[in-house]
This record gives sequence, structure tokens and C-alpha cells, in this order.
Amino acid sequence: MTYASHEQVDSTMAGIAHLGAVVGPIIPLVVWLARRRDDPWVARESAKAVNFGMLVLAILVVASLVRMFVPLVAFVGTLAQLAVLIVAVVLCYQAFRAVRGGLPASYPYDIKVVREHD
Repeated sequence: MTYASHEQVDSTMAGIAHLGAVVGPIIPLVVWLARRRDDPWVARESAKAVNFGMLVLAILVVASLVRMFVPLVAFVGTLAQLAVLIVAVVLCYQAFRAVRGGLPASYPYDIKVVREHD
């Protein structure tokens, strides 16, 4: 399967969406809402980033709840928080590099909150 190279603006917006997924789903959601009608490629990529950002947020919330309410294993919650942040940074950077090269990005795990196509 071959992929056509995309314009610089398109790959920049998709790259911003993937990098923004590190801090949560808000930045990719804004990109998706802004570009979903104009460019299907950016809409697809930002939807992937929103879905991954939601997964990261959900896991961080669960790890924080474990840390706060289960005192005997609070260190597990802390380790989970650190691990999720490190993995999120690495995966989002890999996705950023892929879309900047004009290729579609993929994450090994995500939850389908936003559809990738209309």
C-alpha cells in the first residue's frame, strides 16, 4: 500500500494533534473539530490522536484513584502514572514522525471515542 505525500500544512496539523495527545484529548479534539470537514486525512489522524488521548487520560485517572484511595499499594499507582506518561510520549512522538513523513500513524491501543471517518 502506498500513500501520497500530503501538503506541509496538513502534516503540520496532524503532527500537532499527535503531539497534543500526550497531555490529553483536548488539543487533538480542537484540531479534529477545526479540520474534519476540510481535509479527511487530517480528520482521520486527529481522530486517532483524540482516541489515544482519551485512553491516556482514562489510565491516568485510574492510576490516580489507586494512588489516592488504596494506601497499601499507592506506589503501584505512582509507577503506573510514570509508565503511562513515558509510553504516551514515545508513542505520540512516533506518530508525529509518521505523519510528518506523510504516512498514517497507528497506536497499539486506543478506545474508539471519535470515529475516524464520517
